[in-house]
Amino acid sequence: MQGTTLFWDVDTQYDFMMPNGRLYVEGADRIIPVVSEIRATALDHGCSIVASMDWHNEANPELSENPDFQSTFPPHCMAGTPGARRVGYLGSLPIHDVDLEPQNPDELAKRVRQDQFHIAIRKEALDVFSNPNTVGLLNAFRQPPRQIVVFGVALDFCVKAACEGLVRFPHWRLVLVRDATKAVGAEEPVLSGLERLGVQITNFSQLRETIRCG
Repeated sequence: MQGTTLFWDVDTQYDFMMPNGRLYVEGADRIIPVVSEIRATALDHGCSIVASMDWHNEANPELSENPDFQSTFPPHCMAGTPGARRVGYLGSLPIHDVDLEPQNPDELAKRVRQDQFHIAIRKEALDVFSNPNTVGLLNAFRQPPRQIVVFGVALDFCVKAACEGLVRFPHWRLVLVRDATKAVGAEEPVLSGLERLGVQITNFSQLRETIRCG
């Protein structure tokens, strides 16, 4: 994948994206067209997508009937329910789920060494790196991508955590698509903090010309 772009899709699920979702991020429904366009462009260009998905059960310690909305939240994105479904255009490329149980490294490597793949990493916490298979997937590239494009919700929670984890890998340039993300709170402090970490902030119209996946 040397010289290519990988797309990183963060928690674009019904309960976050839709006004009647259980943990709706204000304005997230308005970015669904851009999210869909990003996915369509990626898949049409032969790019691969890695997505994260909240996948909760009733015993998950992140869930609470008395949440503080920092580390605990009301029940949302419950495993196998419509609220956990990703919204918008997903294309026809088969999507392979990566569950929370540690998986065989050789099997993980097979998934990311295909010419094109679409993977959904399930998680029970804010940070996608809480899934023990995430690092294994990223280390399994035969030739790592030069650029990872991040989008999704919520900017000040799961998107921020994903970016902070991804910048620890020296192989690639990290880009955040500003018009394909929404925050629960103020966006500017989060964006400024990510820029200080080396994340490039752009809009999809500007990014489109730089996409190289073949």
